Amino acid sequence: MPRLESFDMKIKTGERGPNKAPSYEINGFKLDFDEMAGGNGPGETLELSGEPQSFPHSLVLIGPEDGAWDIAEVQLTYQVMGGPPYTVRLGAVTLDGESNLNIWYDRPPKVIDV
Repeated sequence: MPRLESFDMKIKTGERGPNKAPSYEINGFKLDFDEMAGGNGPGETLELSGEPQSFPHSLVLIGPEDGAWDIAEVQLTYQVMGGPPYTVRLGAVTLDGESNLNIWYDRPPKVIDV
């Protein structure tokens, strides 16, 4: 398992957004994002950066305590120790007080033509 130095997220909100700063959990520990730009209200785009400097057994975006958050799409870029950055894209999902979003994905394997 690679050490996660940092990650960047770009979240496009759908019809409902919490208008509240989100947080994340790594290995069960809740953290605030190190940098934030934009907004997560309806139709807005939020850009987030986290620098956990840890080996992620689990990494989740925490759903809002009140209401729901309709996420239209998510783009994640990871910087892991000893390798180049890689990006993963996720589709639509709705988060609430009882749901979180898994945001840890290993580097996709290389595609080789045979």
